[in-house]
Amino acid sequence: MTAAPDGAGPESPTASARSTALAVVVRALGGAYLSRALDEALGSAELSGQDRSLAADLAYGTLRRYLSLGAVLDGYLEDPDRLPPRVRAALCLGAYELLHRGTPPYAAVSAWVDVVKAGSPRHAGLVNAVLRRLAREAGDEGREGASDADPDAVRDLSLPPWLFERFVRALGRAEAAVAARAMLAPEPLWLTALRPEAEEALTAQGCEVRPGPDLPLPPDVTGAAWPRSLSVRSPVPLADLGAFRAGLVQPQNPSSLYAAKLLGAGPGELVYDLAAGHGVKTATLAAAGARVVAFEVSEKRARVARRNLARLGLEAEHVVADLTAGWPGPEVAPGDRVLLDAPCSGTGTLRGNPEIKLRLEPDDLPRLAARQAAMLRAAARSVATGGTLLYAVCSLTPDEGVAVAAAFLRSEAGFEPLPAPEAPGTFVPATVGAYLLPVGGLDGFYLARFRRTG
Repeated sequence: MTAAPDGAGPESPTASARSTALAVVVRALGGAYLSRALDEALGSAELSGQDRSLAADLAYGTLRRYLSLGAVLDGYLEDPDRLPPRVRAALCLGAYELLHRGTPPYAAVSAWVDVVKAGSPRHAGLVNAVLRRLAREAGDEGREGASDADPDAVRDLSLPPWLFERFVRALGRAEAAVAARAMLAPEPLWLTALRPEAEEALTAQGCEVRPGPDLPLPPDVTGAAWPRSLSVRSPVPLADLGAFRAGLVQPQNPSSLYAAKLLGAGPGELVYDLAAGHGVKTATLAAAGARVVAFEVSEKRARVARRNLARLGLEAEHVVADLTAGWPGPEVAPGDRVLLDAPCSGTGTLRGNPEIKLRLEPDDLPRLAARQAAMLRAAARSVATGGTLLYAVCSLTPDEGVAVAAAFLRSEAGFEPLPAPEAPGTFVPATVGAYLLPVGGLDGFYLARFRRTG
């Protein structure tokens, strides 16, 4: 085995970053949430800021491309299914460095041989041979732009074929490929600034701050200047930012902020945030001046939402309730605006949650769609006459998006669709509503608005 170069030995910070990434990937492949596994690993690892970033990029980048990396590696292995999970994961991490990070081959190969040797010495020679051959022969295989206009779902897009075909049904083949490719790329730290002084506080602490995307709203929706989305590069972790501690910002993808703004809630209006989760949209709606009542089935998530609102200095009412169990009762007054961001497959968030595509099965979608349809019917009963109902899912499947919305209109009298957002390259229109593409660091969403007419 070639000796590891300086800085790549098993006791070096770089090797520790790789070992940390390997442990995180193995946990995620075993069923853990990637973000949680990474946070826990980084919390216990003594890594510099640069090596924390390396570990995070290796873990996320490898899982985003796990299927395509595996497809490449299988051509170099006689019996890939017999490899221990840790060794296969290490090979994928090494292949990610060689094919997508541009790490010099001598450094990537030597480092990963050392990492594997520390835990599985008998496989070190195999890893050395495979990665060296990959570095020698693969060239630009797997890099961005290497595939043709009709991409292979696994090798080019790192998607299960059945899931890519679902994307095609919702978006069309060209836009489905755009969406899938876009979710292979990393995203910046997105922060929603609730007040103008947030930007000054961030830049004062050494952050690079850029405006987030200005997504167009339909003509009947008036967009407020604040809250607004910011793309941030921070020299310190989020929790150490003064703007975060002072309640000026909260982490939020611009697509999530857009969904809250699309509701069109104004000051003093009664707004119901249904399936509110950790209350991120609750906070943005409250910051816009609405009287928000957040409904969530999980008391644990409701507690997190309350703590977030307290940090932000905002107010909203939180109610623990199951939307599929006879809700709303007579005690729930009709709301002016109702937002249902329903639990879904999360297939529009594969950039930040790449483990989803490794676990989701086709049979999961009908079950999710049935629950979403039941929740949408319940949400409709809470809307005042003349009020607005927004159905949102961070999914790019037709099962959970347009199919649920179209069935709702067919079965529920007294509702009419409202204009969908339009912008070529950003939104893909559906027969009802529209899909927001996960381009430029955005999460993918399906969004449909309805007005109660009677």
